[in-house]
Amino acid sequence: MAAPIPFMLVETVNNLYRYFGFDDSGIGENAVFQEPRMSRQNPNKCDLCFPLIPLGGCDAQVPGVLLFPEHRNFKVKINVEKVKEELPVVSEGWVIPVVSCSTSSNTLCILLDHANAFQNTISQILSESLKPSRLPCFEKVIGVSEDASLNDSGGADLTQLRTRLAFKSLCNVFSSLGYKIKFQTEGSDTLEGTSTPKYHICYKSVCPEKGAEQSLVHCGAVLDVASGVKANDICARDYYRLKKLLFENVAQERDTIQGNSSHSEILAEAEVAAELLGVKLHDHVSVSLSSSSDNVGIARGATFFLYNHVRLSCIRKKFEQEVECGNYSKLPDVSEVDFGLLSQNEEWELLLLTLQFSYWLVNCVRSKGKISLHPILVGMDKLCRVFSVYYRRVRVLTEPRPHLLPVMYARLYLLQSLERILGVGLSIFNMKPLDYM
Repeated sequence: MAAPIPFMLVETVNNLYRYFGFDDSGIGENAVFQEPRMSRQNPNKCDLCFPLIPLGGCDAQVPGVLLFPEHRNFKVKINVEKVKEELPVVSEGWVIPVVSCSTSSNTLCILLDHANAFQNTISQILSESLKPSRLPCFEKVIGVSEDASLNDSGGADLTQLRTRLAFKSLCNVFSSLGYKIKFQTEGSDTLEGTSTPKYHICYKSVCPEKGAEQSLVHCGAVLDVASGVKANDICARDYYRLKKLLFENVAQERDTIQGNSSHSEILAEAEVAAELLGVKLHDHVSVSLSSSSDNVGIARGATFFLYNHVRLSCIRKKFEQEVECGNYSKLPDVSEVDFGLLSQNEEWELLLLTLQFSYWLVNCVRSKGKISLHPILVGMDKLCRVFSVYYRRVRVLTEPRPHLLPVMYARLYLLQSLERILGVGLSIFNMKPLDYM
């Protein structure tokens, strides 16, 4: 079962804008407002930054953007001094309370309750019990279709492959947001005349199969980076085979997997998905058709995601082995862990990135602008890079001394939640996790 996606940051931002004065009674509790700027430079003073437009005296306007259920810009007027005084008290019952509120350079700076955020976010992810009604698009219907010419045949060209991969991944995103997906076929009119959003995914800018009420999701062509023209000289099957061979060659050079064919195949499939979907869908994407092993590596793309997912799972498995050997006691219940001990900057940054996962999903399909998938891949890359720094700098599994165990437990829970969220990201692109690298 996939880990629940924490929409707690969405809920917190929702609460903030409603407290500021957003009062449209027609907008339900599952509204999604645009994510404020996140501050990671000084986590002891500011987490969320809201721009202020001074009006004179203590008054100012806070501009914002409503993403769902409709897209519109708005401004709310606040008394800055009143907000600074009241907000920590008003937010005490929120899922992530506010500790303090200050101003700096026409910016409203909000500091969240870190220990509470760690506790609630990690508990939700590991409990596997997200309330479906909290999803922004819970039980909303969406219609999707793709060109009849698209199939899983390895004989498709790379542009057709890109479109097929995009269709599958977008369906996963829609499901994660709570949509009920209705797959439309040519001639199907079950959703015709309804207000249901309808999308047709195609690699042609003018697509005769698109219905009159459907919005076109156009996938740009895949180009050969060497020539700059459309990559027509290689089919999907051969491109996967090329990538697989490159990973096998790299493994042999490093004397690691020793020709493990299934391992290389998983890496190849994941790398192709990230490569073809890593830019805006309507843009062209350039790929290398060279057989040089310089075109693959563990420090970029999907390989980097899988590598860090393995790191996370290895830490968990190592701890479990030590528990079986009697060197550690079992993890205490998450409610008994003191997450206030997580004081490293990377630990809070990792939690913020985990909380932002819901926004990566929303930004893929928000109602104004092009539907795409790259926000999730960009976010996963950020998460993996922060974790990679943390992994090299912090020793998570320590000696089993009583004074070291509480912080180790807190870190283990944090990393388990990261493992699950990263696993959700991989599953959206149908990437299979590995047991080792």
